Amino acid sequence: MTQTIIIAVISALTSGGLLAFAQFLITRSDDKKGIGKRLERLEKDGLRTQLLLMILLRPQEKKEILTLAQHYFIDLKGNWYMTDVFDRWCETECGSRPEWFKKD
Repeated sequence: MTQTIIIAVISALTSGGLLAFAQFLITRSDDKKGIGKRLERLEKDGLRTQLLLMILLRPQEKKEILTLAQHYFIDLKGNWYMTDVFDRWCETECGSRPEWFKKD
């Protein structure tokens, strides 16, 4: 009896039952909004970390840091503690702020 149940469960899982259920969960409109916001936050967090590491470990890499910073501050609208860190880096490494960077 137990063997029959296990075989039935395995069969249901491999026949797409679980896949259909997972697809249903992913495509729900209320869940999409939550996933999108989480992905955006993860991208922003990751980019902030990359920017911080570049400023700390490779401050002379101006082009790369400016590219990361522009994506972080402009595209992702990041503005947490990196605003002051980036501003100080601009003063010491570049001598001026890029025109797209607006420190409030």
